[in-house]
Amino acid sequence: SAPEAYNRLRGFQPWPGAYSSFRGKRFEIHWAQPLDSLANLDPGELLVREGKLLVGCGANTALQLIEVQLEGRRRTSGLDFARGYRLNRGEHLGS
Repeated sequence: SAPEAYNRLRGFQPWPGAYSSFRGKRFEIHWAQPLDSLANLDPGELLVREGKLLVGCGANTALQLIEVQLEGRRRTSGLDFARGYRLNRGEHLGS
């Protein structure tokens, strides 16, 4: 669930960090906020909604990805990341 993922993220900051993968590259989540009641979003699925980059966490919850970093790139806001990489519908972290 999003609250569990959020607590784990906080526990791993600043070291060793919270990582996943995106399009074959390491994807680090520097800051996020949990959200509740987000229907129809699979765990790991990315979605831009109302100017926020969200990732599904299961149990009908999601994290808003506030600050992220793709391998070889600078830290950026989640929304700027989504704009720059033109997310495809149904795209997931960890794939």
